[in-house]
Amino acid sequence: MSKSGIIFDIKKYSIHDGPGTRTTVHLKGCPLACWWCHNPESQSVAPTVLFRSEKCIGCGTCIKVCPNGAVSVVNGSLVTDEGLCNGCGKCCDACPPEARELCGRPYTVEALMEELHKDEIFFRTGGVTFSGGEPFMQPEFLIEALDACGAQGYHRCVDTCGFTQKRVIVDSVKRTDLYLYDIKHMDPEEHKKYTGVDNVVILENLAAICEAGANVNVRIPFMPGLNSGDDNMRAIGKFVAPLRGIVGVNILPYHTVAKGKHERWHMDYKLPDLMPPTENQTRHAAAILESYGLKVHIGG
Repeated sequence: MSKSGIIFDIKKYSIHDGPGTRTTVHLKGCPLACWWCHNPESQSVAPTVLFRSEKCIGCGTCIKVCPNGAVSVVNGSLVTDEGLCNGCGKCCDACPPEARELCGRPYTVEALMEELHKDEIFFRTGGVTFSGGEPFMQPEFLIEALDACGAQGYHRCVDTCGFTQKRVIVDSVKRTDLYLYDIKHMDPEEHKKYTGVDNVVILENLAAICEAGANVNVRIPFMPGLNSGDDNMRAIGKFVAPLRGIVGVNILPYHTVAKGKHERWHMDYKLPDLMPPTENQTRHAAAILESYGLKVHIGG
């Protein structure tokens, strides 16, 4: 029987998650909590019910259909008891105004492959990308899915923050055609401040997969004032340039999609006033990285 994993989105016709036109499979769960996270709803591995109170009409359908009595009215407002909710999604499926949305549903590898097969004609010029969250939060499912995609001749990308066990990520090298590998900050304390973990394991794992023969596209989420300084860019260039298998570096300019998502799901956002970088800022950073002999592209 194939492994089962929790997927919160299968994005078709993706053009920013690796070469060519791709289908991107978003696995739930992430060990980091980045201040600028574009998918904050994905951080927990478990299926999560997201609620948009402004769309709720107070009909009480969710209370009636919940098999565990997790939804109730408290002081005139609908409240979900997270301890009782098992993420079955019945309240989401039944909600007339679609105020409730289930983030994450279980898939077997077999079921995922059936879904991918429907879109194969579109991504044959590109491939399949596994993203998140962090795909290595579900390593057994990821490895089996990569093998299944390989058996079909699909080009396989893994979009990762690199924070996982070394033996797991090294084992994935022989079944991954390209890694999209984030470097968020070279200073371990700054990295911990903005993501919740330091970068020691991340950098060690990058070196390890390069040594194991991986092809890697380094990606730098570029936030003005957080990691955009010249010293950080020089540190990235100095670390990355000697590694084998680096096919390029992408500077990913910050945009405000993250803020909108946090607001939509009533989540706290720590960077409400952060603005996207200017073209001069991104070009200046690119020039520093290029001075180390790296091939740099601005954007995904």
